[in-house]
Amino acid sequence: MPTTFRTALLAALLSIGVGTVSAQTSSRSDPPDLTPNSELTLVAESDAFRIGTTTTVALRITMDAGWHTYWTNPGDAGLPLSAQWTLPAGITVSALRYPTPHVLPQPPLMSFGYEREVLVLADIEVASSIPAGTTLTIAADVDFLVCADVCLPASGHVELSARTATQVQPSRWATAIRDTRSQLVQSAAGWSVTAWRDGPRVLLFALAPASVRNTLRGAYLIPDATGVLEHAAAQIVAMSGDTLVVAMTVARGFADSTSRLTGVLLHNVTSPSTSTQIDVALAQSAPPGATRLIAMLDGPQAANVATADIGIWLALALAFAGGLILNLMPCVFPVLSVKILSFVERGGEQDGGVAARKHALVFTLGVLVTFWTLAGALLALRAGGAQLGWGFQLQSPAVVTVLALVVFALALNLSGVFAMGMSLTRLGGVGSGERYSDSFLTGLLAVVVATPCTAPFMGAALGYALTQHAVVGLLVFTSLGLGLAAPYIVLASSPSLLRKLPRPGPWLETFKQLLAFPLYATVVWLLWVLGRQAGTDQVTMVLLVSITVALAGWLAGRAQNAGRAVASSVSLGLLLLTIAGGGFVIASQPVTAPTASATPAGWEPWSAARVAAARESGHAVFVDFTAAWCLSCQVNERVALHTGTVERAFADQNVVLLRADWTSRNAEITTVLASFGRSGVPLYVMYPSKTTEPAELLPAVLTPGVVVSAVQRATSR
Repeated sequence: MPTTFRTALLAALLSIGVGTVSAQTSSRSDPPDLTPNSELTLVAESDAFRIGTTTTVALRITMDAGWHTYWTNPGDAGLPLSAQWTLPAGITVSALRYPTPHVLPQPPLMSFGYEREVLVLADIEVASSIPAGTTLTIAADVDFLVCADVCLPASGHVELSARTATQVQPSRWATAIRDTRSQLVQSAAGWSVTAWRDGPRVLLFALAPASVRNTLRGAYLIPDATGVLEHAAAQIVAMSGDTLVVAMTVARGFADSTSRLTGVLLHNVTSPSTSTQIDVALAQSAPPGATRLIAMLDGPQAANVATADIGIWLALALAFAGGLILNLMPCVFPVLSVKILSFVERGGEQDGGVAARKHALVFTLGVLVTFWTLAGALLALRAGGAQLGWGFQLQSPAVVTVLALVVFALALNLSGVFAMGMSLTRLGGVGSGERYSDSFLTGLLAVVVATPCTAPFMGAALGYALTQHAVVGLLVFTSLGLGLAAPYIVLASSPSLLRKLPRPGPWLETFKQLLAFPLYATVVWLLWVLGRQAGTDQVTMVLLVSITVALAGWLAGRAQNAGRAVASSVSLGLLLLTIAGGGFVIASQPVTAPTASATPAGWEPWSAARVAAARESGHAVFVDFTAAWCLSCQVNERVALHTGTVERAFADQNVVLLRADWTSRNAEITTVLASFGRSGVPLYVMYPSKTTEPAELLPAVLTPGVVVSAVQRATSR
């Protein structure tokens, strides 16, 4: 600002006192608007300046909707704020401290700054020699720029008066200043960071502390200065294990002599409240082991699309819809058919549906408690650095074994081999009519067996849940559980619907035994999964254990028919011990992977390097992220991927087909799933032949038409 103009402004200042602390902005008769579409004030955290220590003050700028101002590096356009302080003797002021900046896209440009409101902090220190009760006035001449469709310069002279004191109280601005302090850029203590120039880009590898590792889903680096990076160029982000990988395009004016990369790493560009200061030497070459990490950066546009923040309300809605549809998925229906049978059993009750409603609520509680337990374990393990996703428990052969034996025991129960009231094999309350524990355990088992299935809408919701704060994640899982339980709550809450159910009769026993056969089929499928995970030796061992389960169930049934309660209890105890022992034995056995390749003809095992190589050679790439325990995956393969129509479309366009098998734990596949915003399978990704084009995520439920259309789009661009 010209000196003469500023002098005229200072001569026209109006002093306005507000309590013990006052802020004054210059004006004169018929003054021009010096802060267009904005307001500038100077505020303090406390009601007085504390002697011998610091008091935090803030330059507070508020802007009209649609207007913004700039950070220290404004980006491709704009100007940073500047302030000239006027201080009494014995007062010193620190450098300005800015909260984490926001990314402000203005295609084809990119800016960095703040919208609506920003507090820029500084610390005022009062010398201990100044007596208490002294009134001091600090002042600042501030220049800044506010922009919307146009940019307007703004300036102001602000003052703050307060007394000195040895004891101070928080001011009305204390909370706002404290919140801003929490958003300041943090130091990189505890981080391990490497960066180097790789042709037209700069690559950064960062191993973050475990406390922030799961917050980096939308990382973005803002350089401290212009001329280092192309601000408007997309940044490619991936997580490989515990390592964050960021690829950035160098600016056209990037000097070969540049030796350091400095900037602010936003943890989540869509919600930039936390950030870390990066200051690292630019190495001359890639560090050891970088090749695999660089390959993870393939498909940058797809990663950008996948990490889009869908928002909590949409995530909750998608989770509820996914849970609702989950009732129709093949992995859940055999168990839920038992719950349906329990409703039919109560069709003759004359209590107006009271018992049915209570059982439905207890079933819902079982669903929610199990979802919370699984989600809590998954979130805790991921926070500890484990690379896990939805369905992680079925990647354990021991869990698959126990689940197969439990379902087998339940099928024996429905077949009439034995009856049992207080165990997993009496799930659904069939025949008991009074036991709420059975309804609770039905909800438990329904959730456990639901994990192999991903219903439509679930993928994006669960991917969002696992990258948010634990409370948000649990809310999403709660919505998923409520969706799963909703049909039973609705049915139980409507006496008119309950009255339409058929009355119990002799047919019910036949119907109950018929429902055992889908459960036997589920056992066969689980044993097939176990074979894919651990080999035929373990399957044989489980089959032998299942004979013991059948023997224990048969002995229990004979004892029950003879009225021998003690013998029945002993036999049922043997059955439960056999199931638990089977899981323990499988867990203690060394895993022997199957020798035959599980990759279908015409497909190759997935790797990030293979994706990159195929696209570089001009081929479109289709990746099937699948698992043997994922029933949705198996159904999609049979009704879509392995049909003649789809196979001809792949062959005609020379599409490279890759299969990422997640049957057993694989940290690299888990990382790639997370890069697409997903936490489980199935996931289908179509990479166009042009490497500059974004990858496309296909829906979780496939049809031949959906796949063929994706092939046409990928090869016609």
